[in-house]
Amino acid sequence: MPERFIATALTAVFIGVLVISGVAYRYTRGAAEEMAGAQMVQALELLDRDVSGRVRDIARRTVLVSQEEVLPLALEDSYLGRSARVSAQRRLDAFVQVGGFSHLLLADRTGTVVLSTLPLGETRLNISDRDTFRSAMRGVSTLELVERSRLTGGPVLVTAEPVRGSDGGVAGMVAAVTAMDVFARDILDSVHLGAAGGAYILSGTGQLLARPAWAGPDDFSPDARLLEMLRKVDGAGQGVSLTPQAVQRAGRQRLITFRRNAPTDWLLVVEADEGDILAPARRLAAASGGISLVTLACVALALGALQRAMARLRRSEDRFSSLFLLSPDSVLLVAPESGVVEDVNDAAATAFGLTRQAVAGRTVGDLGILPDDAVRQAVWARLKDEGTIRNVEVVGRASGEPDGPDGPDGPSGAGGREVFHSLSGQAMDIGGRPLFMLVLRDVTELKKMQEVMIQTEKMISVGGIAAGIAHEINNPLGAIMQASQNMQQRMNTVLPANVAAAQEAGLDLDALQQYLRIRKVDRFIEDIRAAAIRASSIIRHMLDFSRSSAARSTACDLRGLVARAVNLAASDYDLKKNYDFRKISIDIRMADGLPPVPCVETEVEQVLLNLLRNAAQALAGMDPPRDDPRIVLRAFPLEGWLRLEMEDNGPGMPPEVQRRIFEPFYTTKPPGVGTGLGLSVSYFIITKGHEGRMTVESHPGEGSVFRVDLPVGGAPVCPVHSPPVDGGGAPPDG
Repeated sequence: MPERFIATALTAVFIGVLVISGVAYRYTRGAAEEMAGAQMVQALELLDRDVSGRVRDIARRTVLVSQEEVLPLALEDSYLGRSARVSAQRRLDAFVQVGGFSHLLLADRTGTVVLSTLPLGETRLNISDRDTFRSAMRGVSTLELVERSRLTGGPVLVTAEPVRGSDGGVAGMVAAVTAMDVFARDILDSVHLGAAGGAYILSGTGQLLARPAWAGPDDFSPDARLLEMLRKVDGAGQGVSLTPQAVQRAGRQRLITFRRNAPTDWLLVVEADEGDILAPARRLAAASGGISLVTLACVALALGALQRAMARLRRSEDRFSSLFLLSPDSVLLVAPESGVVEDVNDAAATAFGLTRQAVAGRTVGDLGILPDDAVRQAVWARLKDEGTIRNVEVVGRASGEPDGPDGPDGPSGAGGREVFHSLSGQAMDIGGRPLFMLVLRDVTELKKMQEVMIQTEKMISVGGIAAGIAHEINNPLGAIMQASQNMQQRMNTVLPANVAAAQEAGLDLDALQQYLRIRKVDRFIEDIRAAAIRASSIIRHMLDFSRSSAARSTACDLRGLVARAVNLAASDYDLKKNYDFRKISIDIRMADGLPPVPCVETEVEQVLLNLLRNAAQALAGMDPPRDDPRIVLRAFPLEGWLRLEMEDNGPGMPPEVQRRIFEPFYTTKPPGVGTGLGLSVSYFIITKGHEGRMTVESHPGEGSVFRVDLPVGGAPVCPVHSPPVDGGGAPPDG
């Protein structure tokens, strides 16, 4: 019985599909023909409007050319006229470049072409036989189609305007020649009907004037049959055919509409392939037939597929339940509106230290997940809009380890250590209820492992700069110092060789020395030698800083260490013009009697250089820039510590940035500019390598102060080989 019912239903569906396909094809064919006709008429109207507008625009621009004041002077056969022709030639060339003309001609009253934007050679072209010339001599603007131009060999549109002299009489003529392919290129290219349909322009005699640039050489070439049809319709006095006419062209049925353009008397023709127009109807018929077969197959398979789908759904639910319960990551099902946890897996219950029943009914805030309301609302909004999120890092609190003033009995979410989660989520519909499935993976230890990978031995960039500068500049610096020293020796009045050479040249060395002192040449030479020595010292210091060596703790003079770091920073110049220490005032205020501090000089110098660079970059990035950028360095003893403060008057930092400023990989710079390692490495060098303290104090708009405390005495300093495990910005206790 069910099989017989299915067969009857399939037969009825098949017959219905065939009937619907036939009716749809018939009406679709008629609708397609009407739409194609309307589209062709619309394209023809737009083409007529564009051609008329283009002709009027060319005529207006020709009038502007004829009104150039230099043209009447260029027509005079005099010295002034010959001089004016150079300027007139430039003006005509400029009009061709920006005016859309192919070329321009300037002819005198005899018809002789005086100037042309096309090279005419030695030939004196005369156009007195042209109707345009004779009309222009009568003071009448003229528009003419030349089907074969003497200059280009193709059809051109000529617009002519009289050039009037100072007395108001006609002194000559300007003729603007526009090739028809240039005139109609963008107009015709925009008309595209189907795969091979388009528009073209015929002259009043039936000659092809222009066709689209995308058309082939044989496309839209009018044959005798087409011209006869156009003459027949046009001869009836209509001048327009808005109803598509069927013609045969190259063995294919074509549809044509045309009209005569009033300003030019040209025939504007729009032509399309009938097969392209009826293609939608044929596709619909084919689609209907295919739909009928597919429908029959679908109905035949529907009952069996339904049963198999239900079995697969049950198996899928079982697999989902198993994955949900056995996943090593914490999985929670949360109500979107209230944030109440509906269910969790065993991994989540273990992570929270509760049973699954105890977790259910609590909110995510109670569990320390997304404790920040703003962050939670942003995650909720993204899940609602996009339906899914992947690997979003969020900060939460682990229960059972209170660190706040409220202790374990404090407000929910306030206690516990800070943990980092990689959060993925999916908006789901379970049992007709919308739920969010959240998958949490604890990545706190992973972040610590990433921090261990940071290398803090040297700044490779500074080492490369120092090596390159030493290699490239040391030799010329040596030559400069040697030359300046030789110059001083050659001017010495005591050396016998100098005395002998002066006597041979008849020169008084004492008078020369007096002249050099008066003109301060000796000081200039000494300044050259001192500057070369200073540059050599900077290079040597950079090499010492970048040279690889084992870190050793020594009693360091902080005053000299700060001076070297400032000198090294002053020679650092960013090639992208992000900062320049030469534009920043650096004020060093060192207290008297600073005790020596045990440290690794190159590492502390690296910390100072990082802080100086960060301050300089912050000052350079201010908008608007500060008129008096300033960095103040202070050093003074502080109860068993030696404190170094670096203060700038830059833009400052908001509290959320200050909390994370010493975290590895955290940076406020755009991608590709900062790595987020400078301050974290500096923090680790001070706190772990030197058992010191490093803090920051900043207010938006008021600058920042970084404080580095180094112990004056105590345990020897250990070489730094690994970054900080703790990424916080507070100094360690004790």
